[in-house]
Amino acid sequence: MNSDLGAVRPPEPDTAKTATTNSAPANAATTNKEKALWLLEQLVPETGVNNLGLALQVSGRLRPDVLRAALAIVVGRFEVLRTVFRTTGADLVKEVVPAGEFAVEIEPLDLSGDSLERDLTAFADRSFRLDGRPLVRVGLAAHPDGDILCVAVHHLVFDMVSVALFLQAFIPVYDAIAAGRPVPAQATAPASALAEPEPKPADLAYWRETLEGFEPGGLDLWCGTPRGRQPMLTGESASRALGAEAQQAVVQLQRAVRAPLGAVMLAAYAALLASHGAGPDLVVGSPVNVRGANTAAIGYHVNVVPIRIRVDFAEGFRALARRARDAFLGAMAHADTSVDELTGELPGIGTSWQTQLFRHLFNFLPEAPAGELSIDGMAARVLTVENPHSKFDLELVGSPSRAEVVFRYSETLARADVEAMLGRFEALLVAAAQDPDRPLGGTVGWSDADRRAVDRANGTAAPAAHPTVPAAFRSWVEKAPEAPAVADDGHTVTYRQVDGTATAVRTLLAGAGVRAGDVVAIAVPRGEVAAAVLGVWRAGAVCLPLDAGHDPSWLTRQLTHSRAKAVLTGTGVQLPADIGLPPVLPLDSAPAPGPATPDEAVEPTAPACVIHTCGDDGQPVATVLSHAGIAGTVGHFAAELGVGPGTGVLALAAPATFDALFDVFLALSAGGRSVVAPDEARTGAAALRAATLREAAERHDATVVAVPPGTPARILEGLPGLTVLARGDELSPETAERLLAAGCRLHSGFGTGRTTSWAVSGRVATPDDVRRGRPITNTRAFVAAPDGRELPIGVHGELCLAGPGLALSDPDDPAFPADERHGRHHRTGELARWRPDGTIEWLGRIDRQVVTGDGPVDLGHVEAVLLGRPGVTAAAALAVPQPGGEHTVVAFAETAAAADVDADGLTPLAVPGQVVRLADLPRTPDGRPDRDALLRLARKALEQGTGRPDPAADDALVRDLVELWRQLLSTEATAHTDFFDSGGHSLLAAVLAQKVEELTGTSLELGDVFKHPTPAALAARLRA
Repeated sequence: MNSDLGAVRPPEPDTAKTATTNSAPANAATTNKEKALWLLEQLVPETGVNNLGLALQVSGRLRPDVLRAALAIVVGRFEVLRTVFRTTGADLVKEVVPAGEFAVEIEPLDLSGDSLERDLTAFADRSFRLDGRPLVRVGLAAHPDGDILCVAVHHLVFDMVSVALFLQAFIPVYDAIAAGRPVPAQATAPASALAEPEPKPADLAYWRETLEGFEPGGLDLWCGTPRGRQPMLTGESASRALGAEAQQAVVQLQRAVRAPLGAVMLAAYAALLASHGAGPDLVVGSPVNVRGANTAAIGYHVNVVPIRIRVDFAEGFRALARRARDAFLGAMAHADTSVDELTGELPGIGTSWQTQLFRHLFNFLPEAPAGELSIDGMAARVLTVENPHSKFDLELVGSPSRAEVVFRYSETLARADVEAMLGRFEALLVAAAQDPDRPLGGTVGWSDADRRAVDRANGTAAPAAHPTVPAAFRSWVEKAPEAPAVADDGHTVTYRQVDGTATAVRTLLAGAGVRAGDVVAIAVPRGEVAAAVLGVWRAGAVCLPLDAGHDPSWLTRQLTHSRAKAVLTGTGVQLPADIGLPPVLPLDSAPAPGPATPDEAVEPTAPACVIHTCGDDGQPVATVLSHAGIAGTVGHFAAELGVGPGTGVLALAAPATFDALFDVFLALSAGGRSVVAPDEARTGAAALRAATLREAAERHDATVVAVPPGTPARILEGLPGLTVLARGDELSPETAERLLAAGCRLHSGFGTGRTTSWAVSGRVATPDDVRRGRPITNTRAFVAAPDGRELPIGVHGELCLAGPGLALSDPDDPAFPADERHGRHHRTGELARWRPDGTIEWLGRIDRQVVTGDGPVDLGHVEAVLLGRPGVTAAAALAVPQPGGEHTVVAFAETAAAADVDADGLTPLAVPGQVVRLADLPRTPDGRPDRDALLRLARKALEQGTGRPDPAADDALVRDLVELWRQLLSTEATAHTDFFDSGGHSLLAAVLAQKVEELTGTSLELGDVFKHPTPAALAARLRA
């Protein structure tokens, strides 16, 4: 490196003086775009969220003296690079520093020796303080492959187009000074800042008309995590080189749809977004260079225009591409006027930190910057300097000169989702070229990898070991007639004895006139369920389980609704005398079993049982299950859970549920032993339940248990070594962790009330697995959009199930549609997604996903966490509507009054507004939580909560903050008034931060207001 500083001739003084002749006034007004960038900077002041970077690596050594001189000329020439900003509270002031007074220091560029890209990013990402100092930073480092120059510039004075312009201005100056030649005159000519034009009325009218009626709420993607109020600006990028087939497809599409390349790519991007949940009325932002004739102007001269496109999956790609072409050309014709000028006039355009008008960007660059350059005779190449932040959910970056698509994305999306979307983007282009008029609904949104993974997961077909449960049970009677079948509080009956009693029940029912297809209700102790149900089935009848402890009126409604032919009662069961009953047949009145006779074959597709739940009108809602469905379900789980001859299976479920039948026949269809858990194990206090279960399991060597709905799985924590099947939507990760630590073999499953309780299941290896599983044997699953389209891996939608485990239903039941691919299937109303490993993750009921002030909450997850708390025997969470369309979550915990119920284990979004303890949850006649009664209690709890003592009454600081809330929001406020729920936005929050500093002398970041949005919370932050 040449260190002879005397060889370098800096610019003459009059050159620097000339560079300021066209300077702007010392203080200039800031534009709406500059204010928006400043607001973003205020929210994350510790990072360079608005910084851009460029880097050069040369094949030799750069001379620092020449570098300093060249930089002085360039920044002296471009007044925009000498523009600085100062913040004073909520005001942003812009100034231009004279060239002779402006200097950019060259600092060492630290290289870690690890990743050069990360080092460059770290240099560019250091924040610039808006305190009048330069918004340009230069670093130089020696590297084994040649020196590296990195320049970081704030977005307030720079854009991506400026990168190439800066290099064009800098390299000739460096070359001339290094060679001792005069700097070319054009390289020193002053370049004044390009003034933003005033909004044109015709342009504003165009944008008003174009965006009229647009609802920004439809822009969410059905993958990733939802955005809350607090900015999430961490970003990354993923890229995919288009294969030869896709490249050829793009060429074919340009010809077929008669649209330029940009319009083809925009249409494909819009279709991809719509297939992942955004739209169908979609607005995509697109950066546009608005330099006009002044093409060499460095600075921030980009408008992001909103391109509105409607995606119709019934149409082909040709129609969409032409619509995208017209929308793109219309936006370009009115790009000189920024839509920021419409602030406050249209929904979604406001003073928030992030516009809601668009969340996705289409950044199709006309030409990519040159990668190979020369400086002072040395080869040089441009290095990528990533900005690790993303203001938008997803941004497509492309260029005609590169057969590569880059997706920049925010941390709301996972990298696996983005990479999958890149693959689907390529597949979409190929499919569209094959038939541009084929409806998009049949082609968009899937890749070959998606289809292979889903098809593998649905490869569940297998022959059933037994077509029905009676056939399976009979096989074990023949193999091991004296093996224990049912153990109930010290009393054990064998397979032969159960078989004999079932035969007697069949005879009893035949004598009462019961025929095939009739409904027979059973109200028997749980130890007699097996014989009673098998007897009903042997008579060809349909079983209706009853719980004699239910309200008499509910029992009457069940019997009336089902038209039961008879009621079979068991030992010690006395039904209320005032209910309308068909003939009552006591089990002990059955004749003594005679010689064994062959069972009549039970048709697998025939109805086996009917289960009632309570409808909204108080009337029974029937679910009818087939013999084949029940046999397939118990057969699958016998294999999955390792149930075989001699295995003890705890029967824990309440009467009158399918789960009670599942408990019994899981054991008896596989030669195992049904161990009836005492009633105290279901209904007692938590400690009693655990002790009773432990005693029953140890006495009868029970090693397998299925946890019924609504039962806290943590009662099994005192039973190490069990094989446990729990409902994944009710099992918290914390409880799973404790069960795994106790040596339990844990499985989680999922089903609905319109199936045989279980349709998806899997082994839980870690607590993160509790809500994941695969379709069980002979069951197929898919995830559907609201319009019925199948959704690929990672995309949230409604879980649909097909297979013999579905309830029998009327052909016109909307919950059981049919299609060509899956036939009859069940739309479960549950939110789910496929995972890349071929498992399904269930995410809670769709109608139980609610929006709070900070984002969406799954009420089922709140309940699962509360069920894992010691002392909680039942839980329910509800959403109470609030003004503005948002909700407050109120959770109820059934627990002893002294129990401590907290919300540990919940994400901040999911913490309830209140947790109310009740000795007993109000319940419907069928035993489920009564949500109407709970909603009334929740509203009352919130009313009482808003009447709690206001901290402002005794706290001067809180009183002062409440007054600021009232002034800025023009509304009444209390210590608990949320700033943003009451109409506050980012700009007002900046004003609030300034006024708080004036009031208290304490400087606040804008992010503090987002994190502490009430007077009481902000007062606590100030004192901290």
